[in-house]
Amino acid sequence: MKKLTLVELSNKAHKDFKIKNNAVIDHIAKQHLMNLRATELGQAATCYPVFATKNTHNGFWTFSAMTSFTPNENLFVKNDKFDVIYRPTSIQTFPFYLMQAPSEGNTYTIGILEDQGDFSKTTGEPLFDEKSSPTEGTKRRAQLLDADVQKDIQTAQFSKALDDLGLFKPLDMNVQLADGNSKKIRGLHTIDEDRFQILSIEELDSLRQQGYLMPILAMLISLLQVNKLITLNNQDVERAPIVEVKMEVAKDAVIS
Repeated sequence: MKKLTLVELSNKAHKDFKIKNNAVIDHIAKQHLMNLRATELGQAATCYPVFATKNTHNGFWTFSAMTSFTPNENLFVKNDKFDVIYRPTSIQTFPFYLMQAPSEGNTYTIGILEDQGDFSKTTGEPLFDEKSSPTEGTKRRAQLLDADVQKDIQTAQFSKALDDLGLFKPLDMNVQLADGNSKKIRGLHTIDEDRFQILSIEELDSLRQQGYLMPILAMLISLLQVNKLITLNNQDVERAPIVEVKMEVAKDAVIS
Protein backbone atom coordinates (compact mmCIF):
# COMPACT_ATOMS: atom_id res chain seq x y z
CA MET A 1 0.00 0.00 0.00
CA LYS A 2 1.36 3.38 -1.03
CA LYS A 3 2.07 5.69 1.89
CA LEU A 4 0.09 8.92 1.70
CA THR A 5 1.99 12.10 2.55
CA LEU A 6 0.61 15.54 3.33
CA VAL A 7 1.64 18.20 0.84
CA GLU A 8 1.40 21.91 1.58
CA LEU A 9 -1.54 23.52 -0.21
CA SER A 10 -0.35 25.85 -2.97
CA ASN A 11 -2.25 28.06 -5.41
CA LYS A 12 0.39 27.18 -7.98
CA ALA A 13 0.70 23.42 -7.62
CA HIS A 14 -3.01 22.96 -6.89
CA LYS A 15 -4.59 25.76 -8.92
CA ASP A 16 -6.63 23.26 -10.95
CA PHE A 17 -7.56 20.96 -8.05
CA LYS A 18 -11.22 20.39 -7.27
CA ILE A 19 -12.80 18.40 -4.44
CA LYS A 20 -14.72 15.55 -6.05
CA ASN A 21 -18.47 15.85 -5.73
CA ASN A 22 -18.88 12.82 -3.44
CA ALA A 23 -15.50 12.99 -1.68
CA VAL A 24 -16.74 14.64 1.51
CA ILE A 25 -19.79 12.42 2.04
CA ASP A 26 -17.76 9.31 1.15
CA HIS A 27 -15.26 10.30 3.84
CA ILE A 28 -17.95 10.96 6.43
CA ALA A 29 -19.64 7.63 5.67
CA LYS A 30 -16.50 5.82 6.84
CA GLN A 31 -16.10 7.73 10.11
CA HIS A 32 -17.01 5.34 12.92
CA LEU A 33 -15.40 7.79 15.37
CA MET A 34 -15.20 11.50 14.54
CA ASN A 35 -12.51 13.54 16.24
CA LEU A 36 -13.67 16.27 18.63
CA ARG A 37 -12.02 19.14 20.46
CA ALA A 38 -12.92 19.87 24.06
CA THR A 39 -14.82 22.98 22.96
CA GLU A 40 -17.16 20.79 20.90
CA LEU A 41 -18.18 18.27 23.55
CA GLY A 42 -21.32 20.11 24.65
CA GLN A 43 -22.72 20.42 21.13
CA ALA A 44 -21.63 16.95 20.08
CA ALA A 45 -23.35 15.39 23.09
CA THR A 46 -26.72 16.50 21.72
CA CYS A 47 -26.27 14.12 18.78
CA TYR A 48 -23.72 11.39 19.56
CA PRO A 49 -22.27 9.36 22.40
CA VAL A 50 -18.90 10.93 23.18
CA PHE A 51 -15.85 9.04 24.41
CA ALA A 52 -12.17 9.58 25.13
CA THR A 53 -9.31 7.33 24.04
CA LYS A 54 -5.68 7.31 25.12
CA ASN A 55 -2.77 6.72 22.81
CA THR A 56 -0.46 4.31 24.63
CA HIS A 57 2.53 5.44 22.55
CA ASN A 58 2.49 9.15 23.36
CA GLY A 59 0.02 9.30 26.28
CA PHE A 60 -2.21 11.87 24.56
CA TRP A 61 -5.97 11.79 25.02
CA THR A 62 -8.41 12.40 22.18
CA PHE A 63 -12.18 12.79 22.18
CA SER A 64 -14.52 11.29 19.62
CA ALA A 65 -18.16 11.16 18.63
CA MET A 66 -19.28 7.59 17.95
CA THR A 67 -21.46 7.13 14.87
CA SER A 68 -21.79 3.33 14.70
CA PHE A 69 -20.78 0.08 16.37
CA THR A 70 -18.74 -1.02 13.34
CA PRO A 71 -15.47 0.46 11.99
CA ASN A 72 -15.74 2.31 8.66
CA GLU A 73 -19.50 2.85 9.05
CA ASN A 74 -21.54 5.92 9.96
CA LEU A 75 -25.20 5.30 10.78
CA PHE A 76 -26.05 8.99 10.34
CA VAL A 77 -25.26 8.87 6.62
CA LYS A 78 -28.35 8.00 4.56
CA ASN A 79 -28.88 8.41 0.84
CA ASP A 80 -25.60 10.31 0.51
CA LYS A 81 -26.61 12.79 3.20
CA PHE A 82 -25.14 13.34 6.65
CA ASP A 83 -28.40 13.56 8.57
CA VAL A 84 -27.36 15.21 11.81
CA ILE A 85 -27.59 18.64 13.44
CA TYR A 86 -23.97 19.07 14.61
CA ARG A 87 -21.01 18.40 12.34
CA PRO A 88 -17.64 18.23 14.13
CA THR A 89 -14.96 20.61 12.87
CA SER A 90 -12.83 17.63 11.81
CA ILE A 91 -15.55 16.85 9.26
CA GLN A 92 -16.06 20.45 8.17
CA THR A 93 -12.37 20.92 7.30
CA PHE A 94 -12.00 17.78 5.16
CA PRO A 95 -10.03 17.29 2.90
CA PHE A 96 -7.67 19.82 4.47
CA TYR A 97 -5.36 19.01 7.37
CA LEU A 98 -2.96 20.87 9.62
CA MET A 99 0.67 20.05 8.99
CA GLN A 100 4.01 21.41 10.12
CA ALA A 101 5.23 24.06 7.72
CA PRO A 102 8.14 22.58 5.71
CA SER A 103 10.03 25.88 5.58
CA GLU A 104 9.58 27.09 9.15
CA GLY A 105 9.98 25.38 12.50
CA ASN A 106 7.13 25.16 15.02
CA THR A 107 4.59 26.72 12.64
CA TYR A 108 1.63 25.11 10.90
CA THR A 109 0.15 25.29 7.46
CA ILE A 110 -2.58 23.57 5.46
CA GLY A 111 -1.86 20.26 3.83
CA ILE A 112 -3.76 17.92 1.51
CA LEU A 113 -3.35 14.28 0.53
CA GLU A 114 -2.91 14.64 -3.21
CA ASP A 115 -3.08 10.91 -3.96
CA GLN A 116 -5.95 9.87 -1.71
CA GLY A 117 -8.48 10.19 -4.53
CA ASP A 118 -10.48 13.12 -3.16
CA PHE A 119 -9.47 15.54 -5.90
CA SER A 120 -10.14 15.97 -9.60
CA LYS A 121 -9.00 18.47 -12.21
CA THR A 122 -12.23 18.31 -14.17
CA THR A 123 -15.28 18.35 -11.89
CA GLY A 124 -16.10 19.27 -8.29
CA GLU A 125 -15.60 22.17 -5.87
CA PRO A 126 -12.59 24.30 -6.94
CA LEU A 127 -9.89 25.09 -4.38
CA PHE A 128 -8.88 28.28 -6.23
CA ASP A 129 -10.62 30.62 -8.64
CA GLU A 130 -9.45 31.79 -12.06
CA LYS A 131 -7.22 34.40 -10.37
CA SER A 132 -5.57 31.69 -8.21
CA SER A 133 -7.26 33.12 -5.11
CA PRO A 134 -8.79 30.76 -2.54
CA THR A 135 -12.48 30.04 -3.07
CA GLU A 136 -14.99 30.61 -0.28
CA GLY A 137 -14.90 26.91 0.57
CA THR A 138 -11.12 26.95 0.86
CA LYS A 139 -11.20 30.11 3.01
CA ARG A 140 -13.80 28.60 5.34
CA ARG A 141 -11.83 25.40 5.85
CA ALA A 142 -8.60 27.34 6.35
CA GLN A 143 -10.19 29.56 9.00
CA LEU A 144 -11.49 26.54 10.90
CA LEU A 145 -8.08 24.87 10.79
CA ASP A 146 -6.38 28.04 11.96
CA ALA A 147 -8.67 28.10 15.02
CA ASP A 148 -7.95 24.41 15.61
CA VAL A 149 -4.38 25.13 16.68
CA GLN A 150 -5.61 26.91 19.81
CA LYS A 151 -8.42 24.38 20.29
CA ASP A 152 -5.92 21.53 20.27
CA ILE A 153 -4.01 23.24 23.07
CA GLN A 154 -7.25 23.70 25.03
CA THR A 155 -8.14 20.05 24.49
CA ALA A 156 -4.74 18.93 25.79
CA GLN A 157 -5.16 21.14 28.87
CA PHE A 158 -8.67 19.82 29.50
CA SER A 159 -7.68 16.16 29.17
CA LYS A 160 -4.65 16.66 31.43
CA ALA A 161 -6.86 18.20 34.13
CA LEU A 162 -9.22 15.22 33.96
CA ASP A 163 -6.38 12.72 33.91
CA ASP A 164 -4.67 14.34 36.90
CA LEU A 165 -7.91 14.00 38.87
CA GLY A 166 -8.40 10.39 37.82
CA LEU A 167 -11.67 11.17 36.06
CA PHE A 168 -11.25 8.87 33.05
CA LYS A 169 -12.90 5.45 33.32
CA PRO A 170 -12.18 2.70 30.75
CA LEU A 171 -15.20 0.96 29.26
CA ASP A 172 -15.95 -2.23 27.39
CA MET A 173 -18.99 -1.90 25.13
CA ASN A 174 -20.71 -5.24 24.58
CA VAL A 175 -23.09 -5.29 21.62
CA GLN A 176 -25.57 -8.18 21.59
CA LEU A 177 -27.19 -8.96 18.23
CA ALA A 178 -30.56 -10.62 17.64
CA ASP A 179 -28.93 -13.43 15.63
CA GLY A 180 -27.06 -14.54 18.74
CA ASN A 181 -23.73 -13.01 17.77
CA SER A 182 -22.03 -10.32 19.82
CA LYS A 183 -19.09 -7.98 19.55
CA LYS A 184 -17.02 -6.01 22.00
CA ILE A 185 -15.67 -2.50 21.48
CA ARG A 186 -12.70 -1.68 23.66
CA GLY A 187 -10.44 1.29 24.27
CA LEU A 188 -13.25 3.70 25.12
CA HIS A 189 -13.24 5.92 28.19
CA THR A 190 -15.88 8.06 29.81
CA ILE A 191 -16.05 10.17 32.96
CA ASP A 192 -15.80 8.25 36.22
CA GLU A 193 -18.99 9.52 37.82
CA ASP A 194 -18.21 8.00 41.22
CA ARG A 195 -14.83 9.72 41.28
CA PHE A 196 -16.42 12.97 40.09
CA GLN A 197 -18.96 12.85 42.94
CA ILE A 198 -16.27 12.76 45.62
CA LEU A 199 -14.11 15.59 44.31
CA SER A 200 -13.34 18.19 46.92
CA ILE A 201 -14.91 21.64 46.85
CA GLU A 202 -11.54 23.05 45.84
CA GLU A 203 -11.18 20.59 42.94
CA LEU A 204 -14.72 21.25 41.71
CA ASP A 205 -14.21 24.99 41.92
CA SER A 206 -10.99 24.70 39.94
CA LEU A 207 -12.83 22.79 37.21
CA ARG A 208 -15.59 25.41 37.26
CA GLN A 209 -13.17 28.30 36.92
CA GLN A 210 -11.55 26.64 33.91
CA GLY A 211 -14.93 26.05 32.25
CA TYR A 212 -14.59 22.28 32.46
CA LEU A 213 -17.78 21.32 34.29
CA MET A 214 -20.03 21.60 31.25
CA PRO A 215 -17.97 19.33 28.94
CA ILE A 216 -17.58 16.82 31.79
CA LEU A 217 -21.33 16.65 32.31
CA ALA A 218 -21.90 16.60 28.55
CA MET A 219 -19.76 13.48 28.22
CA LEU A 220 -21.77 11.73 30.93
CA ILE A 221 -25.13 12.69 29.46
CA SER A 222 -23.99 11.75 25.95
CA LEU A 223 -23.92 8.06 26.92
CA LEU A 224 -27.71 8.10 26.50
CA GLN A 225 -27.12 8.68 22.77
CA VAL A 226 -26.06 5.03 22.49
CA ASN A 227 -29.82 4.36 22.34
CA LYS A 228 -30.00 6.53 19.21
CA LEU A 229 -27.28 4.43 17.56
CA ILE A 230 -29.24 1.27 18.39
CA THR A 231 -32.38 2.77 16.82
CA LEU A 232 -30.52 3.85 13.67
CA ASN A 233 -28.94 0.42 13.36
CA ASN A 234 -32.26 -1.39 13.76
CA GLN A 235 -34.00 0.83 11.20
CA ASP A 236 -31.78 -0.67 8.50
CA VAL A 237 -33.32 -3.99 7.43
CA GLU A 238 -29.97 -5.15 6.04
CA ARG A 239 -28.31 -4.98 9.44
CA ALA A 240 -28.58 -7.56 12.19
CA PRO A 241 -30.83 -5.98 14.84
CA ILE A 242 -29.18 -5.04 18.11
CA VAL A 243 -30.91 -6.42 21.18
CA GLU A 244 -28.80 -4.74 23.83
CA VAL A 245 -25.67 -2.71 24.41
CA LYS A 246 -23.98 -3.02 27.77
CA MET A 247 -21.21 -0.71 28.94
CA GLU A 248 -19.04 -2.17 31.67
CA VAL A 249 -15.90 -0.98 33.41
CA ALA A 250 -12.95 -2.51 31.57
CA LYS A 251 -10.61 -4.67 33.58
CA ASP A 252 -7.72 -3.28 31.57
CA ALA A 253 -7.47 -0.34 29.19
CA VAL A 254 -6.90 -1.42 25.62
CA ILE A 255 -6.53 1.00 22.72
CA SER A 256 -8.46 -0.13 19.67
